[in-house]
Amino acid sequence: MNFSPKTIIRSFGTFIKISGDFGPFRKGLIEASAPPPHTDIATIRFFKAHHGEAAASGPASPKSPAFDLKHLQSGIIPTAVIPTAAAVAGLLYLLAPPAFAQQDAGVRGGRQNTAGYLQYLGIPIPHPPLISPHPTTGATANANEQASFLEGINRAGQLESTCDTCSDVTSGSPVVGLGELDPIFPQFHTNSNGLGARHNADQCFICHAQPTLGGSGGFIVPNPGQGTPMLPENPLFRLVPLRFGKKNVVPAFEQQYGPIREVRFKFNPDGTRDGGVHQLWVVTGITTDPTLTSCSLTQPDFASQLNAGNLSFRIPLQMLGLGLIDSIQDREILSNFKATASQRAALGIAGHPNRSANDGTITRFGWKAQNKSLTMFAAEAYNVEMGITNELFPTATEEDPNCNGSAKPHPNDVTRTDPDDSENEAFNNPLHILADWMQFSLLMRFTDAPQPDPKPSASAQRGQTVFSAIGCALCHTPQMQTAPVMNSAVLENRPVNLFSDLLLHHMGAGLADNITQGQAGPDEFRTTPLWGVGQRLFFLHDGRTSDLLQAITLHASPATSATPATSTATASPAYPASEANAVVRKFLGLSKNDQQAVLDFLRSL
Repeated sequence: MNFSPKTIIRSFGTFIKISGDFGPFRKGLIEASAPPPHTDIATIRFFKAHHGEAAASGPASPKSPAFDLKHLQSGIIPTAVIPTAAAVAGLLYLLAPPAFAQQDAGVRGGRQNTAGYLQYLGIPIPHPPLISPHPTTGATANANEQASFLEGINRAGQLESTCDTCSDVTSGSPVVGLGELDPIFPQFHTNSNGLGARHNADQCFICHAQPTLGGSGGFIVPNPGQGTPMLPENPLFRLVPLRFGKKNVVPAFEQQYGPIREVRFKFNPDGTRDGGVHQLWVVTGITTDPTLTSCSLTQPDFASQLNAGNLSFRIPLQMLGLGLIDSIQDREILSNFKATASQRAALGIAGHPNRSANDGTITRFGWKAQNKSLTMFAAEAYNVEMGITNELFPTATEEDPNCNGSAKPHPNDVTRTDPDDSENEAFNNPLHILADWMQFSLLMRFTDAPQPDPKPSASAQRGQTVFSAIGCALCHTPQMQTAPVMNSAVLENRPVNLFSDLLLHHMGAGLADNITQGQAGPDEFRTTPLWGVGQRLFFLHDGRTSDLLQAITLHASPATSATPATSTATASPAYPASEANAVVRKFLGLSKNDQQAVLDFLRSL
């Protein structure tokens, strides 16, 4: 059998099940001959390209990346469009009947809940939802909270230019009348300034767009403003690294239909721990900034670090409902923890909080609960993900003057003190005085929680009971309560249906990333909130699977001994057994119908 490279694009990672006429995605479930890092059960996704799709696209805009795919021939992305025996075997597998009675049904609601596909159809991705009325008192966000929330959407959607005078429209303004599908979420015209010399993204929502803006990582149309839209894909595969002429080479771990991945180095060259984010992209080659004529920054050597096993990946989680999590008091977290002590002990589940080194209170945001608050999360994201300096992180991650521009101030994104509003930065305008990162934190504070399926199936309802009965709810705590008295009537004393205890747990060698953050050890992770999981595309900290059944089984891991460094792996400490082992055994001991019920319940969240 012969399959043309034009027909099948091989992509390591995991498959996505999307219903409707999003048919170019084909599912495969075979082991890849060269699995990517952190993939214990590797799968292959096949994309059957629309013939003539690229040819049908219009000419590239001078302000948009050229999509000639030359970067695929760099050697960094091996066998990107080469059909193999594994690919053929995978295609044959797809024609066979399913091997298991139970299976993850995929993204809840199918294509209409896949934001990138809406964009592909010419429909703007829905904006973040305002927090819903208080379920007991009926209190709603007041007029000022609503205005601040809407201004936060404007800021988070901005596409960043590099120098302070380079934006295509007045900074802070929607991009109207220039062909953008969504003026608030522009894709080929900039409307803000400050992008760092090194960065992972050039706007907040680019990594948070599933199923709405402000959600988890999703797919985005890669050729905005260039004629017929191409099918949505990982925006870090082509769109961001090449936008406006940047000359980045895409590392192997950013796959076309794989998860958006941030990368950390486990160790420094001298063997001491690193653990920090190493930004993927540089501004070298950008054509829209006349002040960067001499920039020659190069990307980190991701290929050699990948080969040495020194990389750890994180994928973006949703911003929805974070204001509610921020409003939970420590005593609420610890009270829930204490109440389940005997049940947890019987199943070998321990757990402990990560804590702030400054005041000792519980930290709760991030994969390892490393960030204390929404304010800290927002400021760090601006600096680490977009390279934008601010009051909380005033120092640039890259200070090369040839790549920052001589007139670029640092910190860049600060409280506004302009005497007028000609640049949307007037001191006397309450909607414009706050820096972007501060307004971003207020957006998150008043964004609604992910909403479950209002009409769950009988199987999903049965699954909720089974989920609790086998012990899943001992870590994935279904509900907590916000502080009884707050300065916001819509936030105070209301239930938070997050399905997380917000604590750290040992997950064993199988999921260990060998990164320490605060009191979180190399195999410890915060219990990920499950609200919204029904509409997520990828699971686990590194996005290694899009299948909930795999995600559950990958929670199990035996105790392992320490291993020394080799040429293809860094040294690993001894890891205890995963705290989830007993619960996973209980799940695997369920009938097929009850296993399916648990999967259906999770997809209803």
